Amino acid sequence: MKNYRILARVFILLLIFFIACCAKPTIVIKEPAPSLPEEVKPSEVKPPEAILPPIKPPLVKYNRYTLGCVLPLSGLHADLGSKALDAILLSAGIFDGENRTLWKVVAEDSRGLPEGARAAVEHLANTENVMAIVAVTGTEEAIEAAREANKREVPLVLITSKEGITSLSEYTFQHFLTPTQQIRAVVKYALDDLNCAIFSILYPKDDYGEEMVKIFRAEAARIGGKVERAIPYNKNQTDFTEEINKVTGNLIRTAKKISSKKTEVKAQLALDFEALFIPDSYQRVSMIASQLAFYDVKGIKLLGASLWNSPYLLKKGADYLEGAVFADSFFVNSFYPETNDFVDAYYTAYSRDPETIEALAYDTAGIIFRVLENKNIQTRQEFINALIKVENYRGATGNISFGSDRVAQKTPFILRVKNGKLEQVK
Repeated sequence: MKNYRILARVFILLLIFFIACCAKPTIVIKEPAPSLPEEVKPSEVKPPEAILPPIKPPLVKYNRYTLGCVLPLSGLHADLGSKALDAILLSAGIFDGENRTLWKVVAEDSRGLPEGARAAVEHLANTENVMAIVAVTGTEEAIEAAREANKREVPLVLITSKEGITSLSEYTFQHFLTPTQQIRAVVKYALDDLNCAIFSILYPKDDYGEEMVKIFRAEAARIGGKVERAIPYNKNQTDFTEEINKVTGNLIRTAKKISSKKTEVKAQLALDFEALFIPDSYQRVSMIASQLAFYDVKGIKLLGASLWNSPYLLKKGADYLEGAVFADSFFVNSFYPETNDFVDAYYTAYSRDPETIEALAYDTAGIIFRVLENKNIQTRQEFINALIKVENYRGATGNISFGSDRVAQKTPFILRVKNGKLEQVK
């Protein structure tokens, strides 16, 4: 009986062992994350927002029928600014009673100051949102205006004599007969029409005078001519005896000595140059011309620049200037029909004759309006591209073209004193 119980327990243990070996275990398997194709690495996966097409900023809509103007409407040069504004309004058709003009003119006062010009450009570009700006400036204002135009990316057409101003900004244009253009025209006329190739210069001792001498020397050399002497003088002096003596090679003093010994013999000056260039105002030119005559410096041609062009040039001592020649961008008694039409329209509107600043402002605005008549031009860059392509615009100041340097190429007015009056010869 006892053995039976032992065998029963052994049997039960074997049965439990057998069941344990044959049972299958419960295994929990987690679904693995789907793997990426081999050619796509995790680092190359872009977030959803990065692969969406870029959102284009809204197109800026410019006030394409509004012309911005930066003018010295107060301060030392307020008269120039006022005259320029009158001409721009005339060009815009403000006085055209039959047809209502499309154009609007917004003028900002620069006060003739660099900071004023800069602020005016900023306001017109950002607040008024104009397509283009016209500015009448001196040298320092021109530099500041050009820099601000570049910053604001607004087309700016400067009426200024500053050489090289367009190099400061791809948005800046210049509409002016530059000193280089003036001198080139005068030197060419002197050679071709006056048969003069040997020159001397009397010039004011300032930045303007130095620049004009530099340009004149270069232009004379370009045509195969030369400059014998360049004699400076102080801006405020009225007696030019010493300078005239130097420019003639000390011949005045020699002539005086000879004349003092033989009073019946008048010494003749054998000058070694054919033309004398005087880049100064009409007032000083008149004084120098009269003193040249006093010292019997004759037989030479007097050449000048646009500063000579004044109604007062021939008020006194016109005889001393007979045959003198200079260049400018406008002449009120020109034989060009476009000039005559402008003079008539201006006189009808304002009861006075226009001067150079009005003619330049009138043509500048006219060119801009002409370009903007093309309604396909909707952006400032499109305006710039179109303005560069302007060729042979016939205006009050002659033929005008722009090019890649954005400096207006103009037809100079060659003016000569004849019988006490100014006339246009070319």
